[in-house]
Amino acid sequence: MNSEKMAEESRTYLARFLVAFKWFGLPLMVAYLIFCYIDMIDLPPEIHFSFKDHVKKAGYSFEEHYVATEDGYILSLYRILGKKKPRKSPVLLVHGLSNSAYSFILNQCTKAPAFVLADNGYDVWLANLRGNFLSRGHKWMNATVDEAYWDFTFQDIILHDLPTFISFIKNTTKAEKVAVLGHSQGAAAVLWMLAYTPEMSEHVNLGVLIATPGGIINTESIYIWLLANPIYHELCRLAGINVISDWSDDLFFAKFINSFPNFSSFLASDLYDIELSGETIDHLGIYAHKMRGGTSLKNLLFWKQVKDNYLVHPKLYDYGREGNLEEYGTEEPPVVNFKNIRTNIAVFNGKYDKAVPEIDSQTLKESLNQEYLVHYNDKYNQDHGGFIFGCDLSYFKEVLELLDKYK
Repeated sequence: MNSEKMAEESRTYLARFLVAFKWFGLPLMVAYLIFCYIDMIDLPPEIHFSFKDHVKKAGYSFEEHYVATEDGYILSLYRILGKKKPRKSPVLLVHGLSNSAYSFILNQCTKAPAFVLADNGYDVWLANLRGNFLSRGHKWMNATVDEAYWDFTFQDIILHDLPTFISFIKNTTKAEKVAVLGHSQGAAAVLWMLAYTPEMSEHVNLGVLIATPGGIINTESIYIWLLANPIYHELCRLAGINVISDWSDDLFFAKFINSFPNFSSFLASDLYDIELSGETIDHLGIYAHKMRGGTSLKNLLFWKQVKDNYLVHPKLYDYGREGNLEEYGTEEPPVVNFKNIRTNIAVFNGKYDKAVPEIDSQTLKESLNQEYLVHYNDKYNQDHGGFIFGCDLSYFKEVLELLDKYK
């Protein structure tokens, strides 16, 4: 009897072990094997390049400058010079939401926008907005330990960052005016700055807006929808996360993309469809690794307000009644009226852009003062990322023509 009982207990323990292994041990083993497989993937050498390395490899000169805003943020500003001394006016390039100056030099499929401008004689400057990993300095705060550092939104970019960059460029080059080209949020920053402070027309000769909406946002992008989701915001608060989509030197994500190309290209197609652009999966890994720059959680909250308000002429950040009285002297945030723009504006939007669908482009067009809208086209064969990473950047010929015309 004892032996039969012991045998029965052994079978019971074995059965329990097999069940536990099935639900816990086997998945862990599979996950470990997948991790090992991903870790063995080779990556292109360009993924290890610094910004300067990319510029030097392409055959251009590189300068790194630093500027300080009125509210103490120390920002990096890059300059790219062609093989000959620039013979044309300065152009400032402004990156998107959580990106960096890498946006305009990374294209692995054709010549990147920054280099095209340099080849055509322009003095090319690239902004790194506050909060991205290349602009984390501050006169009295530390981005790593001081939560107050991350207490900024988009309106700080339009009120402090861009005017500071433009002033520095003018003082350095002695140019009378600067052309400003932005992509995504960078284009929105140019738009809002010129509308909220129309006197900037004295310093800016042309604003080139690429892949940007106006005040109405009907985005079809799942990624942007997730960033605007209040549940995501609350989880970040609970976890004490202040910086979103931050850069990391860890290469696992890039290796994952190269390991599972079909799945990765499907996920990326929300903002950048490599089949539409004619790209390769190796390049997608480089973009995914280099493009994360970081921005504040509060900046996402701002864009959530813009999306929810659904106003053709949007408002600045809403701090609530008491906060607005303290910040603005009014119960409601100030309105940014795009009709106030007194600078020439050119809009380049794509018909495959899920982030900025055609209805948003048309609303933006109608919201502008038509006297200063010198170019508008929302039918380019591009999606959101294709404007800077795509293999066909033929639209940029029109950008160059406009820069020459309104220099």
